[in-house]
Amino acid sequence: MGWFPGQQSTIFPDAPANILYAGDPGTPNRGMVYPDRNNFAPRVGFALDMMGNAKLVMRGGYGIFYDLEDGALNLQFGGQPPFGAVTNFYPLDYTGLSGYVADPYGPFGQKNPFPFVSAGNVGSFEVPKMPYAYLVNPHFRTPYAQNFNFGFQYQLTSDTMVEAVYVGSLSRKAIATNEVNFPSLAALQQQYADSGFDPAAISPECARPLAACDENGNPTGAQSIYSNFSNTNSSSHEFQLTVEKRMGHGLSLRGAYTLAKTIDTSSGFRARSSTYTDPLNPGFDKGLADFDATHRLVLSWTWVLPFDKPFRGSNRFLRVATGGWAVNGITTFQSGNPFTIYSNNNSSELNNYLDRPDVTGPVKIFKNPRQVQTFILPDPNVDPVSSSCVVANGSDPTTGLPTVTGNFYFDPRNLVCTVDYTDSTYPAAPGGVPLFSHGNMGRNVLRGPGINNWDLSIMKDFRFTESKSLQFRAEFFNAFNHVQFYSPDNSAYSGTFGQVTSDTSSSTSQAYRGPRVVQFGVEAVFLILGDELDELKGSATGGAPFYNAWPPSPAGKYSARCP
Repeated sequence: MGWFPGQQSTIFPDAPANILYAGDPGTPNRGMVYPDRNNFAPRVGFALDMMGNAKLVMRGGYGIFYDLEDGALNLQFGGQPPFGAVTNFYPLDYTGLSGYVADPYGPFGQKNPFPFVSAGNVGSFEVPKMPYAYLVNPHFRTPYAQNFNFGFQYQLTSDTMVEAVYVGSLSRKAIATNEVNFPSLAALQQQYADSGFDPAAISPECARPLAACDENGNPTGAQSIYSNFSNTNSSSHEFQLTVEKRMGHGLSLRGAYTLAKTIDTSSGFRARSSTYTDPLNPGFDKGLADFDATHRLVLSWTWVLPFDKPFRGSNRFLRVATGGWAVNGITTFQSGNPFTIYSNNNSSELNNYLDRPDVTGPVKIFKNPRQVQTFILPDPNVDPVSSSCVVANGSDPTTGLPTVTGNFYFDPRNLVCTVDYTDSTYPAAPGGVPLFSHGNMGRNVLRGPGINNWDLSIMKDFRFTESKSLQFRAEFFNAFNHVQFYSPDNSAYSGTFGQVTSDTSSSTSQAYRGPRVVQFGVEAVFLILGDELDELKGSATGGAPFYNAWPPSPAGKYSARCP
């Protein structure tokens, strides 16, 4: 299925306009995308020994690297009309209804389209014909990035190296999702005017160009239609400083600091901001990337503990008990990631709920979300605009004014979410977010809590023979149980808006921020002579490998590890 404006399918004549299928006249091929034949990817690099003694080296490089489109983007097409059915309905009143758990369609006057294929419905369309769909953009191009770096490496001592590098990346023709059947501003304004400026009469679904609403205002054509475009850019600029000390006297150290800034208009297919807020103005979403972190410092180290030093000439028991101990650590300090505030007021009437508040003053950030804050709010009957993004949960005993109390990360009082329906039948709200606008607050203009994390491990090696040993490990993630707060609730009108409500995540998450996790492990390590390894390979059941082998050492041995 592809988006071809101004054309009608002949394969499926009942399909909404502008949507073609493989085999339709005017489509480039069965993949529905015109070939992209100019993906030239040059790469160049250099290294210069500046002093002739290999101690100070200047390095640089440049390359163009092409990306692959996420396969999940195409896998969405399989169940869309007319090859499957999508049914969207939003019952608001269950009064007098029964049996809607066993039959979620009939009690609401809906037809159950399933099973779709076995009932012979392939090629047919329900009503509406296409409530939701993703379409191929025939002019999609291959995304690419220009990566470049320039820096210096210096050997400070025989076992210590310092490196300072500038690293840049410019993403071009990157993937972005956009609505192609979004409500027309002209149609929305016409609806508003025809109703005598009654906001309740605005119907965004009927303002979609392909909606084909009936006399009762129910869409019969297409509603939310999305396509992926290769029309967005991003840029990342970083300064990276690394100091590394190789193992010496039982100690190795590595410290890496990064100062970075990344700007984009969309930070990934799964982000809430993956779809443009304003379908006609992608630049409105230009801002810091969701994953941007201004500062990041990572320190890693290994220390082989010299407990055995006084006992190296002593009996075997003391040597085994005191030898083979090591401590490892990874310490991470990082700035918080940016986040966007969503007004949830649908001020644009586009029904994408990506609109933002209006900002009327500085938004103060509180550094300690553990602290409980109480704010006095204005009387909504007198001032329905100020502090309108937050929901009151109490009242001031002295003034009687509404208050809100919670673990606030930022002050919500200078944010406006009330919509100003100009000339409408609703009460006037001068100073509110103008109707048919998206709010004036930028994307990702606030930054959440950072990271202060220590991961530690203790290891003990038991060496039985030259070729066989056992290693015991005790690993501590977030060893000091430091609270790692997530970003605050960014959805206006939520009961916890502006507040930090979570400091945990799944222990399997790569971005784990939960409480301390301790795990223990034992690993058996043995070395096998080359002849023994060949014999072991031949005797393995079905030839299936049960070890990992490395290339032979200078002594002609292999090392292998059992899981």
